[in-house]
Amino acid sequence: MTNINCLAGMQCPKCRSFGPFNIAVKTMMKVFDNGTDGHGDKDWDTGSFCECCECEFSGTVADFSKTSQQQE
Repeated sequence: MTNINCLAGMQCPKCRSFGPFNIAVKTMMKVFDNGTDGHGDKDWDTGSFCECCECEFSGTVADFSKTSQQQE
């Protein structure tokens, strides 16, 4: 199996899982005094925190990149 959408090119370097992963994302939200009204697009980059839901290994999104793993 290989990820082909949002997680394309990603795999846990420890257990080799293709996900899911917990990723710290940036998002824009409209915030009112009494709460929020939805949110906009979510975004992350290679420096964002990433954790494997299978084995709990954590690092950055770059650490989970199969391209960077091949260079090791």
